[in-house]
Amino acid sequence: MENTRFWLQTFIFLQTLSEISKVWCSLSGGEGEEQALPGLGAPYFQDYESGSTINVTTQLGSATYLHCKVNRLGGKTVSWMRRSTREDDNPYLLTYGRLIYSSDARYQIFHEAGHDWKLQIQFTRLSDEGLYECRVSSKTALVQYTYLKVVVPEIKIMDERNSMVKDQIIYEGGSTIELKCVVTNLVGEQPEYIIWKKEDRMLNYDLERGGISVETNLMATGATSKLKIKGARYSDSGNYTCTMMGMKATTSVELNIQPGKNAQPIMDDGGNSCCPPLAPVYTTLLILLIQSSSNI
Repeated sequence: MENTRFWLQTFIFLQTLSEISKVWCSLSGGEGEEQALPGLGAPYFQDYESGSTINVTTQLGSATYLHCKVNRLGGKTVSWMRRSTREDDNPYLLTYGRLIYSSDARYQIFHEAGHDWKLQIQFTRLSDEGLYECRVSSKTALVQYTYLKVVVPEIKIMDERNSMVKDQIIYEGGSTIELKCVVTNLVGEQPEYIIWKKEDRMLNYDLERGGISVETNLMATGATSKLKIKGARYSDSGNYTCTMMGMKATTSVELNIQPGKNAQPIMDDGGNSCCPPLAPVYTTLLILLIQSSSNI
């Protein structure tokens, strides 16, 4: 029993050592590579020549896919690495074949039809920008570079005159509030939708206040969303936020409602207009009484 366990452990150790040797031989272009299967010929990249650099642009926070299509792979192995430059002597190994060597769980490898070894980066960060290398294990170096650029979406709030609102905006009571949320610098998939909030309350489908409407136009490279609030009240004052869902894009503005010539009558707790002040009425009656008494 002890002998069986010993030889089993020895076999596992040798297998592990063999795999590690294959990885480092392939990275250094060493001689200890498998030969291509007879009749298949040497492997080659389907879309680009060896040594080519592909430029890929992606959105901050989105899922990014880097493609490496290899024909006539035979018994060779495809690996993905991260490099600071082409001359970097210490590349960071991400995947080898179907195995993931990175401790970052955002990396995944997919082998799809069409001989595509696709590297996925989930929730892309600004730090992911840089040079990636797809390498095929062979005597002659067979590499394809991809430079990844990460784009940050831009979002801002404009008023009805298309002027940018930075921190706060003031409206007169009774007026119509018109704010526009503009999102630009988008790449990849079309945005899902834009949400307007006052504090923690969503306004897109608000029925509580009434007089609120949101009109959104989604495009491949950007989006606009118009918020309109009729008959501004003092209670409309507060923090308004515009957020592009599915992407890391949000901005906010402080809205202040002040009395003005268009202000609506002040409402009491019951929702009825308050009675006009009685002092002017009493003054008028007193003047009329004085005049009538002087005529007697």
